Amino acid sequence: MVLLLSALSLAAQQQKTIAVAGSVMDTENGELLPGVSIYVKGSTQIGTTTNADGFFRIEGIPAKSTLVFSFIGYKTQEKEYGTSDKTREKIGLAADVDQLDEVVVTAMGTQRKVSVTGSIATIKPEELQVPAVSVSNMLQGRVPGIIGITRSGEPGNNFSEFWIRGISTFGANQSALVLVDGVEGDLNTLDPDDIESFSILKDASATAVYGVRGANGVVIVTTKRGKAGKLNINLKTNATYSYSPRMPKYTDAYNYALLSNEARVLRGEDPNYTQTELDLFRYNLDPDLYPNVNWRDVILKDHVMNYASHLSISGGGANARYYMSLGVQTNEALFKQDKSVDQLNTNVNYNRYNFRANIDVDLTKTTKVGLNIGTVVTSQNAPGEGKNNDDLWRAQANLPPTMVPVKYSNGQLPSFGTNSDEMSPYVRLNYTGSTATEKYSTRTNLSVKQDLSMITPGLSARGLFSLASNGLHSIGMYKTPALYYADPRAGRNPDGSLLTVRRVDQVDLRTSQGSASSREYYYEVATNYNHVFAEDHRVTGLVHFYRQESKNSDWAAEVLQVIPKRYQALSGRLTYAYRDTYLIEGNLGYTGSENFNKERRYGLFPSISLGWVPSQYAFFKDSRWVNYLKLRASYGEVGNDRLKVRFPYLTLVDNVGSGAWQNGGAISETTTGATNMQWETTHKYNLGIDANLFKDRIEAKIDFFRNKTTGIFQQRANIPGEVGMSDVLPYSNIGAMTAWGTDGTLSYSQQVTKDLFMTLRTNFTLARNRVDYWEETFNYPYQSKSGVPYNVKRGLVALGLFKDEADILSSPTQTYMADVRPGDIKYKDVNGDGQINDDDIVPLSYADVPNFQYGFALEASYKNFTVSAFFEGVSEIQFFYGGSGYYPFAWGSRGNVLDIVADPSNRWIPMDYAVSQGIDPALAENPNARFPRLTYGRNENNNRASTFWLANGDYLRLKNVQLAYNLPQRWIDRLNMRSATLSLIGDNLHVWDKVKLWDPAQASANGGVYPLQRMYTVQLNVTF
Repeated sequence: MVLLLSALSLAAQQQKTIAVAGSVMDTENGELLPGVSIYVKGSTQIGTTTNADGFFRIEGIPAKSTLVFSFIGYKTQEKEYGTSDKTREKIGLAADVDQLDEVVVTAMGTQRKVSVTGSIATIKPEELQVPAVSVSNMLQGRVPGIIGITRSGEPGNNFSEFWIRGISTFGANQSALVLVDGVEGDLNTLDPDDIESFSILKDASATAVYGVRGANGVVIVTTKRGKAGKLNINLKTNATYSYSPRMPKYTDAYNYALLSNEARVLRGEDPNYTQTELDLFRYNLDPDLYPNVNWRDVILKDHVMNYASHLSISGGGANARYYMSLGVQTNEALFKQDKSVDQLNTNVNYNRYNFRANIDVDLTKTTKVGLNIGTVVTSQNAPGEGKNNDDLWRAQANLPPTMVPVKYSNGQLPSFGTNSDEMSPYVRLNYTGSTATEKYSTRTNLSVKQDLSMITPGLSARGLFSLASNGLHSIGMYKTPALYYADPRAGRNPDGSLLTVRRVDQVDLRTSQGSASSREYYYEVATNYNHVFAEDHRVTGLVHFYRQESKNSDWAAEVLQVIPKRYQALSGRLTYAYRDTYLIEGNLGYTGSENFNKERRYGLFPSISLGWVPSQYAFFKDSRWVNYLKLRASYGEVGNDRLKVRFPYLTLVDNVGSGAWQNGGAISETTTGATNMQWETTHKYNLGIDANLFKDRIEAKIDFFRNKTTGIFQQRANIPGEVGMSDVLPYSNIGAMTAWGTDGTLSYSQQVTKDLFMTLRTNFTLARNRVDYWEETFNYPYQSKSGVPYNVKRGLVALGLFKDEADILSSPTQTYMADVRPGDIKYKDVNGDGQINDDDIVPLSYADVPNFQYGFALEASYKNFTVSAFFEGVSEIQFFYGGSGYYPFAWGSRGNVLDIVADPSNRWIPMDYAVSQGIDPALAENPNARFPRLTYGRNENNNRASTFWLANGDYLRLKNVQLAYNLPQRWIDRLNMRSATLSLIGDNLHVWDKVKLWDPAQASANGGVYPLQRMYTVQLNVTF
């Protein structure tokens, strides 16, 4: 009977049918689609179409069947159904766009990809979905045209600097304009999971409509919007294990003491420590007076755990669509707080909360209203002594292991001196209170789009109002404990107890608070035209006007800083394409600025670009190896008005002293205005080629550019005093600079087998520059900043180390220090005057910003697995070793010494001293030593910028490796999910370089900043 009932039940299930009803719509705008074909997959008997209103109903569907929804011009969608009826379905179909009709985000809207003649780089949003503190950190090596570098790993400050096509001006404004949904925004506070599209506008044709704001390139980000169809819920969460792979390694107390003795003896001074004291350090016999403290072990953890989550909800229908998200990110620093000391949170951490709501409503069939609300809240803590991680990091680097213990055995806290930088990092971290800073930013955009095709086909208009509010509030709770010092030379009390002297008096808890806020208003109206005549002639047009006003209410700001800043501009664009083969585009920007007087307040900046698409010819259509080919060229002018001062045309007067003793009252001119100031102008040239080869398996894009900037704002330097101007000399348009280079990208995709798909991508950016004119005074032509790269490293030319006294006597006089000895650095007399001084400083090869940056990635997908690896590298970059992190004993008793100095093969040692200390004579007087003869205290001859300390900052980094697994469909169905992906991600896994001591990206800081982190992340991404 049981078997019979089971069989009947199974038969009933197999014969059961269901009904499905609902609507089908365009995902982009919610428009209901009539005539959509709907049928059961694998059957031609059961099917229907949507009616004139886009609705459908289909009955008699076998249980557990799959319905297919297809419509001309849209991507076919399949959906599996179970054993119950579904009568309120919302099916969204996405447009099926071919290559010619594919659009890219450009200035003030979108353009068909084939019609774009400017230089624009795009990056797929999924490439930005790796764990990172900010979007700016993800751009290096991923986007052609970007030169970027990350200087610090400090939570809340580990953002990247980047420049589009390098640095093309030495004026105040070198950075790119960043637009989020059409309004200026901040990449460092944008959640990458909210990004829908990402474009980089590089040449004048692409940026001209932005006028002054687009002088150094434009980054355009659009955030996600709701798609018509079923409710979509996405959750991504991850946990990251983070640690420092490279940190400076310092020598211990015993070797530090030995080296300090050597540094003094080799300069004819008495040693710092006796043999008995050396033994006390070596065997740790008196940790109070002769400590051996590794401050890194005391205040740093081995690792930290950071967390991030992002939740988004989207969907909608024919009349309204929505996208809402919440992102949370917590980042903790490596500092090890002693919770037994204080319950205040003194560890430096950075937390960020992102809220976003994008809503689109169709008021009528021709009128659409959009509302964007984005809010970012960040909070950060720090110890009372020091406002960020770098202060603490320098503290552990600057205090030698021999100076003071963590605590004296009598419980007293130590301090070597009275200054804050002489406190131990343990005291600064745990006993000085804390600061807490909160920042918030809210931007609301309200937009209206009106289709005006009733006037003429292809005409539309839009308006946008944006309001941004930014605020900061900081609360400080400061205190200082009583601090003591036990001088080892003073010994102990007769009873053996410590003899200490109070160095710092106790200061009880005190508080302070500060706040600041700013507001920004942005208005924009535009009309667009897009129409095709006689199927061959495509014409588009744009007329755009904007006005921007910002107000700063910082209580500490000067009067000129709180006056509202205003900009406004009128711009236009006109394009024409014949059969998508011959393309021409013209742009015009008319921009106004507050920084010039009325006669020069507005600037006119035109551009023109041409395109030719030979792959549109008939004989190309059957080509087996060239599927798409486009040649581009552009020229244009862009303006820049950003200065280090506001209203430079104003002459200012103030109360000043008078008379020989400055004790009288008088009014005098303090700043001379520059009434002839005008726009800094950049002439931009660009040549480009785009190609798709071998059935689109290979995609290539390369651009060559040249930028000539004139009228750069510079404060005058050659006006003689006889002119009678004020001490603050005026600014003028006198500087000039040229930048040139190339950037490009190449990708190869191949479906190897049915289950295996592979992609290889690479991109590069080469951006060099030269200062054509920099007003200055100098004694010799080679000292000029003109004719050499901007910010190129400058220093003396080292000829090695002095061999002996005869070598010193036969060489030019070293004027920096009288007592030059063998083993000190020998320099070239560049001007031939017989002495070495600052007149012998010359420009060298490169700056500390790379000229060349590149990246390449390999991705392979096999069934449910995907593995990818991304490499990033830089070249043509230099830095100087130096500072307290590198020069041994340059600041006497302050500053740790690297452990590489303790290796006798790395430093110059006189033969007699080496023999007396039992050092292998073969290592003595090494002419190729990494460190010259040691000195206790600053050596004015050796401790200065020269080619002796010049180093190569090139590197290749294994930036990211990701292994992802898509859960099988049968598992997903059981959990009522659409998709689920589990990923293991490694970041900053290895770096190949010549620096070795610390991360090469931070080389110019010589280990004095918080290190870049190596991170391992487990991530889960689920869609319902």
